[in-house]
Amino acid sequence: MKRNLAAAFLFLCGSSYAADLSLEAVGPAGNAVPITFGMVFAPGEIKGALTARDKNGAVLPLQVDAKARNKDGSLRHAIITTTVARARDGQAINFILAPGAVPQGAPVTRAALPGNFDAVVNLDLGTTRLSASARALLAQTKAETWLEGPLVSEWWVSGPLRDASGRADVHLTARFGLRSYGPGKPLRVEVVVENGWTYVPAPRSVAYAAAIMLGGKQVFSQERIVQQSHTRWRQVFWWDESAESYIRPPLEQLKRARAIPNYAAGIDAPADAMMRFYRAANRGPMGTGVIYPAMPVTGQRQDIGPLPGWTVSYLVGGSAAARELTLSAGDLSGSFPSHYRNEKTGRPTTSEDYPKISTHYNFVGRGPTNLPLPDLAGLAKPYTAEPAHEPSLAFVPYLLTGERYYLEELQFWSQWNSWGTAPEYHGFEKGLIGWDQIRGQGWSLRTMAQAAYITPDGDPIKPVLLRQMKANAAFYDNAYSNNRAANIFHTALRDSDTADSVAPWMDDYLSWAASYAVQLGFDEFTPFARWKAVFPVQRMINSDYCAVMATKYYMLVKDSPRHFIDSWAKLYVANLPKEYRSGPPIACGSPDMTKAFKLNRDGEMMGDSSSPNGYPAQLQPALAAAVDLNAPGAREAWAKFQARPVQPRGGVDPKWNILPWSP
Repeated sequence: MKRNLAAAFLFLCGSSYAADLSLEAVGPAGNAVPITFGMVFAPGEIKGALTARDKNGAVLPLQVDAKARNKDGSLRHAIITTTVARARDGQAINFILAPGAVPQGAPVTRAALPGNFDAVVNLDLGTTRLSASARALLAQTKAETWLEGPLVSEWWVSGPLRDASGRADVHLTARFGLRSYGPGKPLRVEVVVENGWTYVPAPRSVAYAAAIMLGGKQVFSQERIVQQSHTRWRQVFWWDESAESYIRPPLEQLKRARAIPNYAAGIDAPADAMMRFYRAANRGPMGTGVIYPAMPVTGQRQDIGPLPGWTVSYLVGGSAAARELTLSAGDLSGSFPSHYRNEKTGRPTTSEDYPKISTHYNFVGRGPTNLPLPDLAGLAKPYTAEPAHEPSLAFVPYLLTGERYYLEELQFWSQWNSWGTAPEYHGFEKGLIGWDQIRGQGWSLRTMAQAAYITPDGDPIKPVLLRQMKANAAFYDNAYSNNRAANIFHTALRDSDTADSVAPWMDDYLSWAASYAVQLGFDEFTPFARWKAVFPVQRMINSDYCAVMATKYYMLVKDSPRHFIDSWAKLYVANLPKEYRSGPPIACGSPDMTKAFKLNRDGEMMGDSSSPNGYPAQLQPALAAAVDLNAPGAREAWAKFQARPVQPRGGVDPKWNILPWSP
């Protein structure tokens, strides 16, 4: 099927610039192309209705499904649908969004579905054959409406897979998303298979052969799928001919809305190496593709960072390869056992649903009120998820596509992240994350903030997430920013913690995440974010310390298990090699320091300064955040960091190359 590339320009109400978008349309040449995509807006930017016009000023059909609004009532996130004339031979499709309204007609209804419509999932477990039919579920259950309007409507139905006698399997559920553009127009069918009920008896991994039928024709099959408990997978099809289309990431608009970090423009991580890895990996149902299947494994991986490397490559460069990696990772995030769906509500389970929930091995399978122990059914290498190494897999895919699957992925992970401890440590219904190791706190806060920011206002999980954000901010204020006894270095370690050292690079993840929460509009995190900003700043500029040592792998901050060192000067001495701690301290950046730490040149920061992913590179987002927060000394620290004598070969990796909004 031929793919044509086209460009689009989006002019936004009240803006003084145009964000350059790129559209790829797939379909018969000459036909109109329906385009459905997600768009995010800054507070105050869109207060009224929108209209769409082509480059000649002609009004285009437009449907805006508003999903979330900013505090001032202006539009934050919407799923937008329009129809444009198809580009020929690579010619551009140009259109604008501007203030105004377009005539609205009657919404597309289920009567638009083809007369012979059905989507059927068949699973062959060897001794049992299970099936689910979208047509039957439409007739028997109430559909949930995701999109509704004159250009497109989307409905969701779900139900258990059943055997030949009609008996429902207690574990496996099929979910169908049906997106219709109207009678005789494109129909998109989404199929999701879940093994994820929260308190289902005897949860287990299930092995089966799978097939999917559309209108009696087989469109998918796989001989063997082994599905762990609390996972899901999906496949997307077009009923007749594909009308797949998308917009190129509007980088400047995403920045204008402050939805993503301020990535340096024009620095695109090549997706070639990531794509080679992806092509060789299992990227079908229950595969992991480019995601590392064992998240606890350490190392400089492309999935670790504020956003994964492939996502940053897509945002900055917009290539088709990076798009495939980004959306595939969003799809395959369902392969990890972090998906708990509430049997009563049908929604992702929250800490408010079950305040005593815990996935810690001390609780799972121990007593009737705890989660039952899953049976891996002999699965040789089960995938493992972990907040400390958790990528942001679904936020940008949902932001740009508006697809419900990605939204639920974000919600599933945002809740699961807090459950790996005793219920009292995660604050029962509060979903606290402060119990985890520091890097786990950082990535969990990022995921929770993203979920709370973008979840639709009408979703019952939205107020839960907002309450959890406030509860976590209060936790950090009590522990640090409002605690006069908190350590003078402003690292996320307490007297009660038995550790005597902190990994500054882990701490920097939390410093960045707290600032990012403020960036997304969660002002309750401002005190903690400003408190945390002190640590990266002072490591760079404090006259009693040394910027060379700002990026040590571990930094000793206590002189006994429950007592912090009480000055930066003592901290400096304590973090020198033992043989240099007595006598006059060696000078910062001197040849003696270079020798002591086995550096390559005087003044070089520790932690592989020449690497695009070294610890100095990982410090950059935290320093940029400090500048954004106007923390004391932040601009001086940023300038000193930018002038460091050893820079990464080829520059900082794009996923760490985050700049202050106002340097």
